[in-house]
Amino acid sequence: MKLQKFFDRAVALGMEYDPRGKKQIEKMFKKQKERQKKLEGKELEYFDVERTWNPYPDSRIINGEADSEFTHLMVGIDIETPELLLADRLRSQGRKIDGALIHHPDGRALADLDKVMPLQVDLLMGVGVPVNIGEGLLRPRMEKLWRTIHADNLFRTEQAAALLNLPAVCCHTITDNLVWAFMEKHICSREYDDLGQILKAIDEIPEYAKFSKKGNPPIIVSGGKSSRPGKICATEFTGGTNGPEEFFEAKARAGVGTVLSMHVTEKALEEAKKHHVNIIQCSHIASDSLGINLMLDEMKKDDPKMTFLEVSGFLRVERKKW
Repeated sequence: MKLQKFFDRAVALGMEYDPRGKKQIEKMFKKQKERQKKLEGKELEYFDVERTWNPYPDSRIINGEADSEFTHLMVGIDIETPELLLADRLRSQGRKIDGALIHHPDGRALADLDKVMPLQVDLLMGVGVPVNIGEGLLRPRMEKLWRTIHADNLFRTEQAAALLNLPAVCCHTITDNLVWAFMEKHICSREYDDLGQILKAIDEIPEYAKFSKKGNPPIIVSGGKSSRPGKICATEFTGGTNGPEEFFEAKARAGVGTVLSMHVTEKALEEAKKHHVNIIQCSHIASDSLGINLMLDEMKKDDPKMTFLEVSGFLRVERKKW
């Protein structure tokens, strides 16, 4: 498979399972195209054309030509210069590696991480939080994240990949959308007597079972095993990164009883307990592995010759369907 074909297919999969729906995404593209037409000079030069067809600013090709071969992949949750050097070392020993598939964003994908966060407003709308509340609470958090990321050394991995002539792609929110849809379908849509039953159901998913055996199981961080779950949602699985702590009060007011999360800050946990919202913290890296696996299963259908080398926390599990 060629690099651009891989990425185009990944973007399409992300949109297929996007909580915003196709119409909302098309409206976003239209606004970006209209904005592009009005720009001149430096503003036009700096305009990110990818925003007119890719709704995930934190997912993009960070190195490589469009027609580069991208069939035999090193796949990891966090791939930086050490992992790229490992790939180069393995290639020198005869291992076939065409490029790197990275989950957590790097380079321009990391620089634009805050721009994917509005997706969280639509997630919250889906559980009953009004759009004006979601937007009002999210804006300061987005601004804070932008200031933080702005000071980071963003392009180390991108430069290392270029020097090693190794194509590299970041797929962050793309695969997070897939794992969100999976958890909503297989966990949140079912009825449970207590949180203990939810833990058991999550641990039956192969990726979570593998990480449980390694000492990294899903855990209850707010509530207890005998707590009744009420309305369950997986609102903490996609949308770039953690939303503001105040989201937990908004969810409580909307009738949410239990939140499934990849990770939770101490301040967010404090807010959840204050408003009596249960939280199950699913293993972050197991969740990321699940999302990547769902995407790779689809890629494998398009190109059965694809192979995947597991690094940086990623564990491969194959499924025929879900």
